[in-house]
Amino acid sequence: MFGGSVTDDGKYLLLYISESCDPVNKVYYCDMSALPEGLQGFRGKDLLLPFVKLIDQFDALYTAIANDDTLFTFRTNKGAPRYKLVCVDLKEPSNWIDVIPESEKDVLESADAVNGNKMIVSYLSDVKYVLQIRDLETGSFLHQLPLDIGTVYEITARREDDMFFIHFSSFLTPGIIYRCNLGAGVPDMKIFREISVPGFDRTEFDVNQVFVPSKDGTKIPMFIVGRKNVDLDGSHPCLLYGYGGFNISITPSFSVSRIVLARHLGAFFCIANMRGGGEYGEEWHKAGSLSKKQNVFDDFISAAEYLISAGYTQRSKLCIEGGSNGGLLIGACINQRPDLFGCALAHVGVMDMLRFHKFTIGHAWTSDYGCSDNEEEFHWLIKAMEEMGGEDGWGGGWGIDEAADRYGFMAMVSDATWIE
Repeated sequence: MFGGSVTDDGKYLLLYISESCDPVNKVYYCDMSALPEGLQGFRGKDLLLPFVKLIDQFDALYTAIANDDTLFTFRTNKGAPRYKLVCVDLKEPSNWIDVIPESEKDVLESADAVNGNKMIVSYLSDVKYVLQIRDLETGSFLHQLPLDIGTVYEITARREDDMFFIHFSSFLTPGIIYRCNLGAGVPDMKIFREISVPGFDRTEFDVNQVFVPSKDGTKIPMFIVGRKNVDLDGSHPCLLYGYGGFNISITPSFSVSRIVLARHLGAFFCIANMRGGGEYGEEWHKAGSLSKKQNVFDDFISAAEYLISAGYTQRSKLCIEGGSNGGLLIGACINQRPDLFGCALAHVGVMDMLRFHKFTIGHAWTSDYGCSDNEEEFHWLIKAMEEMGGEDGWGGGWGIDEAADRYGFMAMVSDATWIE
């Protein structure tokens, strides 16, 4: 898969190459200023652009942040599971220097150059966004921007401007665009546009974050949203959502349908941030993929058990939901713990774990699941198919016949009778 971008100075064309859903890529560049007739000279001709291979192996992710002629700043996870900023001179491509080292806990989500020699740096800290202004050259901290618990969806900034915009949302905020001015030195942050929902009062609701111990003791973050001053007597319906895969972080977002559940039906809605996602960087992702996929199911089941034990709901009123990779999550959990849930919504789930890679973009998902064409990985996946529902879940339990008899497992698998 290929993607291109042009640096702000218009000089370099960057080519990004990836081959799976893993956060790794190659980076090539073309100095367009060195082309005698520019790109126009290639029009109508069967010629290849003279790309130079800066990164030519799939061992880490690199994204360009800014450049001063041949000096480039990149965000990367090379030797840094929670990401860092580095710089390199194209004239000395083997000499990479840290600008902002990897944080001990927080994930460096993005960086954008602005106002000449400054940048806006976005961190994810316990699934909560933190925005900082830093020096582009040295990485030194300058200011922190005030931000509620929520998600920074986009930052729009240009290096030649002293003003930038932040698109923000949260469980209780439909959408805000902040305008921040750095012209006076100290950030001046004000609301530029805000979405309002008539009749909705955010002060009626509480947002809490808890950390639930999973089966192996790992603390799993979970957001719980509901009306204020509700008795935790186990009588309330509850919707628990999860994903847990592909280095994707599930952060706070506004949902009209979920607010309706909370406001009019007295429900809680919850987001569990299991391993497999990107909430704590690449190590968190890898701890829930391939042979360790069972960790994701254990995390989600533990989150559900907490909601019951803490009095938020009861088993018959607990609904779990997920889509795609999250649909697989729901399929596994209802087979492993059918006693724990009253309802399950599995949207477009990846259910045929032996053949998913043969259809559509499924081949790119093998980075998270493995592939049945590989003998070692086949054994992980056949256990997921044959042994869903036992105490050991992904790695052991009932045989396929018993699982089918007990919980109709075969109905979840397309044409599964071919397995020998």
